[in-house]
Amino acid sequence: MASLPRHHLLLLLCCFSCLVHSSRSRTLVLPLARDASTLRYVATVYHGPSLDPLELAVDLGGPSLWLDCSAPSSGSSVRRVPCRSIQCLAATSDASGLRRACPSGPSSVCGVRAEGGEAGVLGEGALAVDSVDGSGERSVAAVDRFLISCARAAPGFGASGVGGTVATAFGVRRRFFVCLSASEGVIVAGDGPFFSHLDADISKSLTYTPLATPLATARSPRASDYLINLTSIKINGKRLPLNSSSPYLIQLSAEIPYTAVASPIYSALAEAFAGAASAMGMASVPPVAPFGVCFDPRSVGATAAGPDVPAIDLVLQSEMVRWRIGGSSSMVRVSDEATCLGVVDGGDRLGSSVVLGGHQLEDVLLEFDFGGSRLGFSPSLSTMQLSCSNFRSNFNSMALSSQ
Repeated sequence: MASLPRHHLLLLLCCFSCLVHSSRSRTLVLPLARDASTLRYVATVYHGPSLDPLELAVDLGGPSLWLDCSAPSSGSSVRRVPCRSIQCLAATSDASGLRRACPSGPSSVCGVRAEGGEAGVLGEGALAVDSVDGSGERSVAAVDRFLISCARAAPGFGASGVGGTVATAFGVRRRFFVCLSASEGVIVAGDGPFFSHLDADISKSLTYTPLATPLATARSPRASDYLINLTSIKINGKRLPLNSSSPYLIQLSAEIPYTAVASPIYSALAEAFAGAASAMGMASVPPVAPFGVCFDPRSVGATAAGPDVPAIDLVLQSEMVRWRIGGSSSMVRVSDEATCLGVVDGGDRLGSSVVLGGHQLEDVLLEFDFGGSRLGFSPSLSTMQLSCSNFRSNFNSMALSSQ
C-alpha cells in the first residue's frame, strides 16, 4: 500500500452515520487497511460533485472533517456556510468540540476553531461511501450537504481533519461496528444483522459498558473522544495497587499504534506483568524502544489464540464487566531476540489513565451505540479462530456476486 501523505485526513465515526439517513435499507461499508509506514488505519470515501476518491486516516474522536480547501481538487466543491445560520450554530455547539469565531458583518462566513488549535471556516459539500443491499448489489450512498471545516494548508501541514458530529441533525439511530485489522478491517452501518453469515453472530455476544464523559481538567481528552470508565486493572487475576481515590478513564484511539498508560499506573502494570511473566518461565531481555518490558521469544509459550503470557484485565464499571487483553493483543514481536509488552509509558500528562491504541483494538469487534450511549466489545476474535478479515471478505463477496 502506498504511504499516506505527510499529514492525513481523519475520520470520526459520527460522520459515517450521516449516510445511514440517505440509505436506510442498505449496509454502508467502509473497508479499512493499515498503512505500513505510519501504522494508521486508512479508509477511502468519495468527495465532491464527481465523487473523487479521498483517503482518510481513521480517528475514533474529533469534531469535524477538515480539508485543505485551498487545493483546487476540494475547494471548488465546498460551499461556505454563513455565520448566522443553523448549520453554523449546530456545528459549534458545546458537544461538538468546535468553537465559533465569526468576524463582524452580516454576511460573514462561519469561522471555526478546534480544540487542537486548527482554525478555518465551515463549508458543506458532497460525501459518499460504498454500500451493499441485501441482494449483494453494490452502489454508493451520498450526502449532498455534509459539513466540512476548511483550512488553508500551512507549509508542511497538508490536509488534516476528522469527521463531524452533524449526524444528530438526521434523527437516525447512531450505531455502527468497527473492526480494525493489520490486513483487512471494516466499518459497517445500516440495517443488520451484519455478521449472521458466521457460525454465530458475534454482534449478539458483545459485552457493553457506558460511554463516559471526560472530566473538565486542563489535561482532559477532547470532548468528542470516546471514553469508558476504568475501575481497576488485574494481571493474571491480581489487582494492581492503584490509588482508588482517583477517577480512571480509558480512551479508545486508532491514532496511536500501542496502548499508552499514565506513568504511575504504567510502573505498577509493568512490574506486575514482568513478575507474572517470570513466574511463567518467561526470560526478560533488555527493553527495545518504545517498549519497557521485553522477553526472549524462545521462552514464551504459544496457544491457538497467540502467545501464552499473563492476561491483562481492564475492569470497567464492575467486576462483572472486563476487557481482557490476551497475548495476541498484548505482545509485539520486534525481532528474533525480543518480544515486548505492547504498552508504553504515556507520561504524567496523559489526558486519560489509559489510551487503548490500535494494536490492542485490532481483531476486536466494537459497536459504537451513541443512541444508547454505550460501547460494545467482543473478546479477541483470535480466541474464536476469527479475524476482522472474515467480516470484510463477506461484504466483498456480496458485492462480487452481484456483478
